[in-house]
Amino acid sequence: MKTRNLPGTLWLFLCIIGFTSCGNDTDEKTIYPLSFEKEYYEVPLSGRKVISVRGGNRDYAVTVEKTDILDATVDLSSPVGMGELVIMPKLKGETTLTVTDNRVNETVKLKIKVTDSYLVYAIRESNHPALSQGVMVYLIDNEAKDCYFFRSTTSENELITQGTYEFSVRLEAGGSAPGITHAIPYLTLNYASDEQDKFTNAAIPPAPHPLRLELFDGVTDAKAVIYIIQKCLGVDWEKLAKGETVKSTKSSAVVPPTLKTTIDDTNYVITGTLNITPAIPENILE
Repeated sequence: MKTRNLPGTLWLFLCIIGFTSCGNDTDEKTIYPLSFEKEYYEVPLSGRKVISVRGGNRDYAVTVEKTDILDATVDLSSPVGMGELVIMPKLKGETTLTVTDNRVNETVKLKIKVTDSYLVYAIRESNHPALSQGVMVYLIDNEAKDCYFFRSTTSENELITQGTYEFSVRLEAGGSAPGITHAIPYLTLNYASDEQDKFTNAAIPPAPHPLRLELFDGVTDAKAVIYIIQKCLGVDWEKLAKGETVKSTKSSAVVPPTLKTTIDDTNYVITGTLNITPAIPENILE
């Protein structure tokens, strides 16, 4: 009996192996359609952007329509995921990226817009009626010195209002050291406010709100703050200080520097961080 059953057992064993092998071949030949989260992206001139490939086969070619505006490369260094595109801006403007999946010869076009650079003052603690916790002030590096005020929410950033900004330096006496003056940087935010210093939508002219940069109280990372403002917004501290020293040596800080500001003749204290992120919502900047 055992001898007669052996061929049937062997046949069943070979069938199992055959089905298993077929399954492995199918897995190895799985094709993923080329796709991205969206078709339009923005990147500030002073930064870079990493765009994740949502679907694809890790073999891509990228062509830039206008190479004077940006460079784009493929990054497959991570073994996880479908790969990334790295965008390095060179000039303001719009262009199109053509991304091709070489394995399936599938193509997707992405529109990329390079905008003005900006710096974000993200407020963490504050007793100010308008510049309160959760408000993000976007300082735009353009000729008009535009700034945008957003409130951070759980789902998205809500635009509060728009204004302008200006940096300046005031010279103050050195207190216990007669004849010595100190250069004190100020950030003036110009926006419409009511009698309680709150934002208002009323049709009134913007009012100046000068914020004193508290560089010497141990809270502000003074060196990093001065440097990042100079680097991202092109502020010429030496010119503003009229010969006095406002140190702007390069900082090696790897975390966003803390900035504490106050408003003269009030008890307002505003503390936050300066950074180039989070990105300003799209379709705001030119």
